[in-house]
Amino acid sequence: MSEDKPKKPANLAYGVEDSMPLRSFIPLVLQQIIMLSVDLIFPVLIVSAIGGTTELAQSVVSLMMVAMGIGTLMQACHKGPLGSGYFCAQETGAPYFPASVMAVKAGGFPLMFGMTIVAGLSQILMSRVLHKMRVLFPVEITGLIVTMMAVSFINYSIPSFVGLDRNEGVSVAATVWISCLTLAVIIVMHVWGTARMREYSILGGILVGYVISYYTGVLTEAHLTKFVEAPFFAFPDMDHVGWSFDSSLLAPFLVAAFCSSIKTIANISTCQKVNDANWQRMDIHTVSKGLFSEGCSSVISGLLGTMGQTTSSGSVGLSVATGATSRRISYGVGTMFILLAFLPKIAALFAIMPKPVMGVILLIEISFVLPTGMQICSSRMLDARKIFVIGLSFAFGMAIEIIPDFYMTLPEWLQPLFKTSMAMASIMAIFLSLIFRIGIDKHRILELEQGTTSSSTVFDFMETSGEIWGARSEIIKRAAFAINEFVESATELGLANGKIKVDVSFEEFNLDVDIYYDGILMDFPVVRPTEAELMEDESAFIRLSGFLMRKYADKMKSEMSNGRCHVQFHFDH
Repeated sequence: MSEDKPKKPANLAYGVEDSMPLRSFIPLVLQQIIMLSVDLIFPVLIVSAIGGTTELAQSVVSLMMVAMGIGTLMQACHKGPLGSGYFCAQETGAPYFPASVMAVKAGGFPLMFGMTIVAGLSQILMSRVLHKMRVLFPVEITGLIVTMMAVSFINYSIPSFVGLDRNEGVSVAATVWISCLTLAVIIVMHVWGTARMREYSILGGILVGYVISYYTGVLTEAHLTKFVEAPFFAFPDMDHVGWSFDSSLLAPFLVAAFCSSIKTIANISTCQKVNDANWQRMDIHTVSKGLFSEGCSSVISGLLGTMGQTTSSGSVGLSVATGATSRRISYGVGTMFILLAFLPKIAALFAIMPKPVMGVILLIEISFVLPTGMQICSSRMLDARKIFVIGLSFAFGMAIEIIPDFYMTLPEWLQPLFKTSMAMASIMAIFLSLIFRIGIDKHRILELEQGTTSSSTVFDFMETSGEIWGARSEIIKRAAFAINEFVESATELGLANGKIKVDVSFEEFNLDVDIYYDGILMDFPVVRPTEAELMEDESAFIRLSGFLMRKYADKMKSEMSNGRCHVQFHFDH
């Protein structure tokens, strides 16, 4: 049985609707700000690609903070078409990075900003028709995308954790010590600490990481000088802002918008799952509103003079790790980012974060996001078709991580689609899923002979059907029990003459079992027959059997037409 109202999971300290004391709110917001600041490196890299100045990079980063703050606040809204209503913070759009570099090299920042606006508008359009594209995003593909998001973090986290991308003069041993001690502090506080320590675990680990980094020389005097010399207050410079368009760059930016949209669909689906213990499927309406909000955020980014945005998988993972998914944290994070854009000294503190600490934060995100993706994948029954879809897509996605130049073997016009593991796995999964839909019948019929058909026939038939359709295992089992109970009761009570025909049909939200037979129509009372009725009235046993079967289904009806009985069991899926 499904429930309309989400049920808060026991492992969440603060669910999406919950408020919290200030002593919890502040560290939770700070942890998110620190984590989200890591991706602010992308605007800096874009400025570096054209040899821009440090001042220009600071302006682009500051404007990115304003755009991220506005986007995060919009995503938390839940009114009209705007916002998913979940704490799903916006971050610098990594999917936009390759296209943004191409644009800034071809026509400077105005071209990048103009094309970013176009990409955002395409997401807004996609959000309006997403309900018609639901077939592209079954639960197992959504779970695969969530899994690949976690996998994509590994290339960033492990090198930073073990010092493979260390600066000159910093030993591997020092880097590993910082990483291990930072990770140990977080694990000890989170696993063996009190509920209050769990809320502070990430922030506690970060502070320890900063201190150890200073004493081991990873955090140098030069880094501290940048913090000291940064002004307390300054307005971001917008002299570089302008807008232009180039049709030759339309494809790369539309591809980036599509990949960003897939990521957002997965992120919001994860938010839905972690906030509802009874979660069964993606709420397409909420996802559409979240995608609309993200499109608006990217348009705002282009207008302000910075790169596109996407929702943050790391932020979602961190919120799960801390057990705090309240949308009120969104209000704090969004407001804080807007304020930080005018406070360069505070922003500089995040900018000098030691790489080992960054690596640990990403590892914590992987630890919580990866199992969530696997759970979503396995929440449905899988037949050979779906196993091939998930297995092949995951393998080719991993190929991008293991063999970075793998996409170069593809035709040049296809390469922008497959530069990241998440894009490769997602697009391949959607393509294979559509191919494997060929030949799937949404109706399956089973004819049963009374007295000769065993219960294993019914259960094997329903299990095979569930695997083909990718249905939830518990719903298939309930339907199988209802069918088997009916056949046994009809046989023992002599209700049916001849064969019993079972027609089972499925679509994403409904499973219907229609049973046709000749004979006496079974009664399905709402009230259980009394002991006295069972002793005095033989027909009471028919009503008792019908009463027990009613418990299996969400809805049911029975009718007789032209001497033929029809019983329908309906199950919400």
